[in-house]
Amino acid sequence: MCGIYGGHPGLLAADAGERLRHRGPDQQGCIDTIAPGGQPLRLGQTRLSIVDRHDVPVPLTLGDATIVYNGEVYNWRALRDQLEALGHRFTTQTDTEVVLAAYLAWGPGCLERFNGMFAFAVHRGDTLFLARDRMGKKPLFVVQDRDGRLAFASEVKALADLAYAPDPACDRLEFYFDQATPYTAAGRPVVSVCPGETLTVSLSDGTSTRQTWWRMPDADAALDDEGEALRLFLDLFADACGLRKLADVPVTTFLSGGIDSSLIQAVVKSERTYTVHFEEYRGRIDERPYVRELADRLGFDAQVVVPTRDDLVEHLDTIARSIESPVGSFSLLPLFMLSRAARADGFEVGLSGEGADELFGGYHRTGVLLREEAWIERESSGAYGPLARRYFGSGLERFARMASRDGLAGAVALAALLRPRWREGASLLENITRVEAGVFLQPLLAMADRMSMANGLEMRNPFLDHRLVDLAFRLHPSLKFRDGQGKWLLRRALRELVGGDLGVVTRRDKHGLPAPVNQWLFEDAGLGRKPWNALVAERAAAQLVAADAGQAPRPCEAR
Repeated sequence: MCGIYGGHPGLLAADAGERLRHRGPDQQGCIDTIAPGGQPLRLGQTRLSIVDRHDVPVPLTLGDATIVYNGEVYNWRALRDQLEALGHRFTTQTDTEVVLAAYLAWGPGCLERFNGMFAFAVHRGDTLFLARDRMGKKPLFVVQDRDGRLAFASEVKALADLAYAPDPACDRLEFYFDQATPYTAAGRPVVSVCPGETLTVSLSDGTSTRQTWWRMPDADAALDDEGEALRLFLDLFADACGLRKLADVPVTTFLSGGIDSSLIQAVVKSERTYTVHFEEYRGRIDERPYVRELADRLGFDAQVVVPTRDDLVEHLDTIARSIESPVGSFSLLPLFMLSRAARADGFEVGLSGEGADELFGGYHRTGVLLREEAWIERESSGAYGPLARRYFGSGLERFARMASRDGLAGAVALAALLRPRWREGASLLENITRVEAGVFLQPLLAMADRMSMANGLEMRNPFLDHRLVDLAFRLHPSLKFRDGQGKWLLRRALRELVGGDLGVVTRRDKHGLPAPVNQWLFEDAGLGRKPWNALVAERAAAQLVAADAGQAPRPCEAR
């Protein structure tokens, strides 16, 4: 796992590498060169050596091409065998070299062969090629000024001339969902390369082309055989977990006491796991009994991390600076503290269950809407059907009302944001899955990436293996939602692996990953997030903008 940056030196922070050192504390390097047409070009990277603990060239060059790379392509060994059969000879034991060799052999089509999480840039001649993984697990921000000069980075803090946009981030929905950031650099907005997207830039004239290389699959709901679905899921999930356990460093699992992380642990069997608990929630939210019961069954060391108000006060500025803009969640603190504890114990890779709720219908709001849908269909079939349909509204309107945190006014704005992804004629569950996995998942992935990387720890997500994403869209709705509960297939799989008597299998009251932030900071027991979002935005902006003031580019190694 690494931090990358590059482009025109004038658009990069003078100490960009140092600002991204937390993403890669093991190595750091950058080069300066002159691209065709006379444009100066800088490429830099910090490295967390998860695969191949030896020092390797950073950035890495093969022939006339140079790469800076952030992420893990888990099937790199199989790809390396294919490339060696084509005549390539490798000098490192890294997936970085395989990714660059694959690009040289197959061009942008190499992306289709990758199973993993990544954001990278390849410079070759006049072209700078940037790419991001299918689900958007690894971040990649870009700014381009009025003269066509471009810069990119894993985090906004590596860019120069930062200014905070005047609109409050906590009132801008798109900031939560990875469409933009509340920052400008050199007076231009900083934007994301979107999940499953490439950006190709001509360095001589500054023209750029965005292309989508992967989209969420179309749902066919054709797989309705329970036995076949269970077998396919267990086989794919075991392989996805096995690939993500491959590392030259210790690997742990973050356990939530729920179905998703318990499935991961049942397959990978980490020797030690980490779970968060807040004493303020004692008697209301307590995952420890479920985790300990699973630990007794499988035989592992279940560590419990108990954050306090003092921890929040101590680490608030680091959390805010790391996340850079608010994501609408209190989970920043527990994710940060889990990563911090695991890293202190020597772990550099953590496995977690992001994506399962989104892909397999696990959220409570999904269950409410699906139960309601059946009742509405009955009401809409009678003589007063048109009146009933107008009263209840469309599936999109009902979802937006359920998901909005800002009442009916917020629901209108949310529906407008989601409408391009909502497909007429598709089932309600398919549309919910599409927007949950394609939009609502983005801030969760941002949290997982930033809070883990703030501690020099790599987070891996087996449920987001693209083969499991494909399977999720093939499943008949009855294999996701049954008997009033979501994630039916996952529950069935966990029973298969650990037995049906454990509390984690039978429980119906799973909560998210809250933290008593309002109680600690604002003397408020409610769950309103605007004060927290505003505080995070204020702290992050103040640190980043102040750190950027008055800096001039520094030279790198010339090449």
